[in-house]
Amino acid sequence: MSMQQDENMLLQSIYEEYQGTLRRIARALNVPNMELEDVVQETFIAYFRKYSLTWSPTRKKAMLVKILKGKAIDCLRKNGRYEKVSLDEENSVRCIEMLTTYVVTDPIDIIISEEAIQRITTEIANMRQEWKEMAVLYFLEQRTIPEICEMLEIPGTVCRSRIYRTRMCLKKILGPKYDI
Repeated sequence: MSMQQDENMLLQSIYEEYQGTLRRIARALNVPNMELEDVVQETFIAYFRKYSLTWSPTRKKAMLVKILKGKAIDCLRKNGRYEKVSLDEENSVRCIEMLTTYVVTDPIDIIISEEAIQRITTEIANMRQEWKEMAVLYFLEQRTIPEICEMLEIPGTVCRSRIYRTRMCLKKILGPKYDI
């Protein structure tokens, strides 16, 4: 036999040995049924192009599974995990309008608010003890005034007064861009 025939037989034996296992793994990775065969074929092609055909069975299987996972992720990214909506359909406009109701905040707003919380927390740590307790309970833990009064065993007027002083102190330290 020629070397080309030996290689073809080796390729065929590897394919026959692992294709069933790779299909099961691809299904477990949520690859759509219509794409399943393509993903498995692409996995074998990638393996045959880059890796040795004479590796041990354990090493071959591990590499094939690793390649398959990458191909499955690529497939899911390409197709998306959501139902595709045609812009030509009548319902598409309603679907797109409905999507905007689910998008609540811009990621940059979340990052900015996290930075603000870090800065506020740092400033609270540097306050007088009685203001610090109040700031933590009211601004960070978002407790109500009656809850704070009960926890600290102080009257409501004292509690409101401390909240006001704490708020003024934070505004002075943090500046006008922080709405407290």
